[in-house]
Amino acid sequence: MKRISGYFFVAVMFSLMLGMASCGKDGAVGPAGPAGENGSKGDKGDKGDKGDAATLIYSDWLDTEYALDTTIDEFAWGVEVPEITKDILTTGVVKVFFNLYIADEPVVSSIPYIQGDLYIREVLQEGALILYSNYNVSTQTASTGVKRYQVRYVIIPGAVAGRVSKGINWGNYAEVKAYFGLKN
Repeated sequence: MKRISGYFFVAVMFSLMLGMASCGKDGAVGPAGPAGENGSKGDKGDKGDKGDAATLIYSDWLDTEYALDTTIDEFAWGVEVPEITKDILTTGVVKVFFNLYIADEPVVSSIPYIQGDLYIREVLQEGALILYSNYNVSTQTASTGVKRYQVRYVIIPGAVAGRVSKGINWGNYAEVKAYFGLKN
């Protein structure tokens, strides 16, 4: 009896293998079936929680007064900025802009700024912004009261930066100003 059941098992396995080998996908694809009916419209979902307001921080145009730091042979100017926190330094963005001309006719560039042999660079630290330059580019006030060579900083927290359009050119003040609606 064991001998017959052993042959039976082998015969069944052989038949299965032969049957599977003879199956194939050589036939043509059949025609598409008719489109189904549209289902009924589902219920409206719950309203989501209101997101955090963008907490963009920016300064007015600031006057600068550089002083020569003889230890590094550069002119330096700094300002306390309590909003520059450790969190901002690690997850956010701080951009500094330099107005080469006057407020009514701005010619604005981002820092670092290099023009010929003039450079202005920034150093950010918790609570402060420091600018260094190889020339004294302190704010100048004309006899008419019009000021030239002012700076402005823009602080974008990490959560806001993640939502910002990838097409914005951070080095172009006009684009940053338009995107965030900065005044003056």
